[in-house]
Amino acid sequence: MTVAYQVRVSPRAKHLRLKMSARDGLVVVIPDGFDEARIPAVVEGNQAWIRRTEERLREQAKFLVPQPPGLPPGRISLRAIGQEWSVVYRETEAASVTGVERLGQQLLVYGDLSESTSVIEALRRWLARKTRDHIVPWLTGLASDRGISVAGAAVRAQRTRWASCSARGLISLNVRLLFLPPNLVRYALLHELAHVREMNHSRRYWTLLDALEPNYLALDRDLRAAWQLVPEWIRPRQPVEPHPR
Repeated sequence: MTVAYQVRVSPRAKHLRLKMSARDGLVVVIPDGFDEARIPAVVEGNQAWIRRTEERLREQAKFLVPQPPGLPPGRISLRAIGQEWSVVYRETEAASVTGVERLGQQLLVYGDLSESTSVIEALRRWLARKTRDHIVPWLTGLASDRGISVAGAAVRAQRTRWASCSARGLISLNVRLLFLPPNLVRYALLHELAHVREMNHSRRYWTLLDALEPNYLALDRDLRAAWQLVPEWIRPRQPVEPHPR
């Protein structure tokens, strides 16, 4: 049986220990410097305890109020750029929470981890950096190839738009684009580039978009439903849409 788990490095831990809760699932707590390659064998050797604990938590959950969404993830899949990241959490004395990249596409999140909202905010800042590093150059490359002048690009976490274009040609990109397949990200970018020239949804706009992307009708439909591809921990309270109709 394959068991999903999170790894947390604790400066106070003296040896590896397993923790399980309805909120976080299975958490492997290890001391600093512990050989993480040993973890899978330990998890495998405790399958009986894990099954018993899972059953006990399921029974307890029947009498508890469901936990709200937004719990920190153990893995993050960025489909737009073809990257898969494991996330390690380390409790430290720092007042804030920070995420730093390590070798092997591992993201270390450290600091005061007692508040999940602070952890999610640190992950959102990391997503913003990935968006600036990958999606913004993608946008500028598409604009350059098509002779479209963009005033600039901003990275945000909009609740109701995948992207938007201001009247002066500034394009805002949603960090959640990173969770979409490349074809939908490309369409979202082309959609906003068309707005640089046509700041409306008139017939002229759709004619321009058709020239940029002939398959825009099918892509537009798929993009409207793509909020389901965004993981629950960072999903907005209401579905995002590419634009008003």
